[in-house]
This record gives sequence, C-alpha cells and structure tokens, in this order.
Amino acid sequence: MKFKIIDDLTIFLDNILPEKYLSKLQEFLLSGAIFTETSKVLAMIIIFIIISEFVLALTLTFINLPLSVLILPFFTIPGLFTYVVVQQEKRVQEIDKTAPDFLRQLSSMLQVGLSFENAMEDMSQYGEGPLYDVMIIWSRSISKK
Repeated sequence: MKFKIIDDLTIFLDNILPEKYLSKLQEFLLSGAIFTETSKVLAMIIIFIIISEFVLALTLTFINLPLSVLILPFFTIPGLFTYVVVQQEKRVQEIDKTAPDFLRQLSSMLQVGLSFENAMEDMSQYGEGPLYDVMIIWSRSISKK
C-alpha cells in the first residue's frame, strides 16, 4: 500500500538532508537488516510521531493525564536504534557460527579448480545465511559489469 504523503516527504528529505548523512544512516540500517530507503524510514518515523502526538493530545484533553505523556512517541527513535543493534549482534553471531563451513566450502571449490568468481557464484545460488547473502549481492554486482 502506497501513501503519497510518505513519498512526498521522502523526496523532501532527500533534497534537504546531506547525502553523506543519508548514506551513513543507510549503512547503519542495512547492518540491522532494514532494507528500506533511509529517507523513507525517516519519513515514516516523522509521520508516526506527528499522528501519535495528535492522538495523545486529543486523549489528554479527555483524560486528565500529565503533559509528559506527549514524549512517548519520541521513544520510537531509540527503539529503532536498539532494534538495529540487536539485529547486528544476531548477525555477528550467525556469521561466527557459519563462517567455518562457508570457508571450507569455498576452499574445496577452489581446490577443484573453479575460479574465485565461479565459486562465489555457485555458492551464492545454493547457500543460506548472512555470508551467502553477501555473495548474492556480490554476484549481482559482478554480473551487471
């Protein structure tokens, strides 16, 4: 489902924010397995915060809660950061667990006589896990050249 407001805000953020900050944030999000465009993630966070603030403000008028409740939507930013860090840790553990098998398989393919590129391409087709995911991306980038 597409929302025009998210697309418009994404374009606005792309034009306003410097590319170096967007690329650093994109690297951070990719390390946490969030494969969405950085400006789109930022747009969704902004829209969520605005809508949440509006709903909370309406709720506060009917229920006499303290105004400090209005800070709650801003906890999505540290929540996203925490999620990415946890995903990074899981990925590191998975790489640590699968690296020996990956390297053994690569070594045996090279000993058979396959070139490095062919071995990587074959491994990207049949393996699973974070190292194999990198190989899939690598083989796609090689085939585009």
